[in-house]
Amino acid sequence: MFERVRTAIAAPQHLILFRKDRLIWVFLYMLFFAALFATHEIVTVSTYDGISWQTQETIRENGVSPDADCRIEDAVLQCDEETREVLFEHTTLTFSIDSHDSIDTEAYGEYSPHFVLHGDTLYVYLDTFAGIFSHEKPIAELDEAVHNIDLNYDEETELEFFEAVYAAVDAEILAYRGLWGTGLILFRLVSGLLLFNVFVLLNAFLIQRRLRKVPFKQMFVMMSYASTLLFVVLVFDAIYSFHFILFILLLFVAFRQTSRLALEIQRQIQR
Repeated sequence: MFERVRTAIAAPQHLILFRKDRLIWVFLYMLFFAALFATHEIVTVSTYDGISWQTQETIRENGVSPDADCRIEDAVLQCDEETREVLFEHTTLTFSIDSHDSIDTEAYGEYSPHFVLHGDTLYVYLDTFAGIFSHEKPIAELDEAVHNIDLNYDEETELEFFEAVYAAVDAEILAYRGLWGTGLILFRLVSGLLLFNVFVLLNAFLIQRRLRKVPFKQMFVMMSYASTLLFVVLVFDAIYSFHFILFILLLFVAFRQTSRLALEIQRQIQR
């Protein structure tokens, strides 16, 4: 692999020597760069220790206390009157309380995901193509910081209230890190593979139309290796987010590598 990386960067015209490589090795070659492409997500998931300060501020700025007198006592929602109120609404999620005797599932399908406190349970509603999906979790299984808390906070108790909320949110997110973290990394990995393959296939197709004597399989193999510098540029851009002009310049350099290989192939055919 190292020899192919070195050749692709330093002398792409010599990649013609590897044109008969098996496709499985080419796939593993691109998979390696796709894994690097997902480096940012891997680091983010492995080092995640709670919601960011910016997210905390968003929760605090958009959160409101209920009009009714409500609190959680011994992990059970208690209100002095029946009420159904939205306490937090944002583009990412909605959070409500419902102190009615029974909970109306249809009332919470408009926003997704929608978290609802009702009685001794936290309900989560997701609006999917197959209908409204719901999940239930006892409040007693949430972080103990929210087992006893007054929802009608004021200026003096606001900080204490939100610290309890942050602790509960962090605990739930960390508890499911293996699930959402794996999904996030796999999504980035697969998207990287698709991105690389689309570019290679398109490049191989366009060049093979001019150089029809070269079998498409061999052209695909050579273009996969010739795209190495492009893969490297995309990997570093995913990690560091290059300035747009720098990104375009690096892409131009990367495209030149495939052009040098195409010229060498043409030269070999015309011999």
